[in-house]
Amino acid sequence: MRPSLVLPLAVLLVAACSIGPGSGAASSARGSAPSGTPLAKASGALAAQVPMPADFPADVPIYSGARLTAGATFTSSGEVAWGMEWQTLDSVAKVQAFYAKQLNQGDWTVNFSNNSGGSFAATYARKS
Repeated sequence: MRPSLVLPLAVLLVAACSIGPGSGAASSARGSAPSGTPLAKASGALAAQVPMPADFPADVPIYSGARLTAGATFTSSGEVAWGMEWQTLDSVAKVQAFYAKQLNQGDWTVNFSNNSGGSFAATYARKS
């Protein structure tokens, strides 16, 4: 079984990555692939890519080279949360450092937990 990184964002926003070499700059790509453009298929250590939920907040940074492998929107009592799973070949430490820096610069707070065996979880919430 491939180790993965689970990262909940904005109440229940989940991201994931596998351990391996790579890079970690912010990506400007947002949303699902344009109509008619196929999403990435499963390859090597990464699962197949899925479309980004249309209402995913545009100000949440996306780790460069990360592949969205699961994504859903949840609404309860007027509150919206997203469940997201991202995969990358970069290390957990590199991905955590990226999200800690990027989210703390924006309108988000971040709390990391469950850092073990090549994975971690984190909860992100708006400051405002």
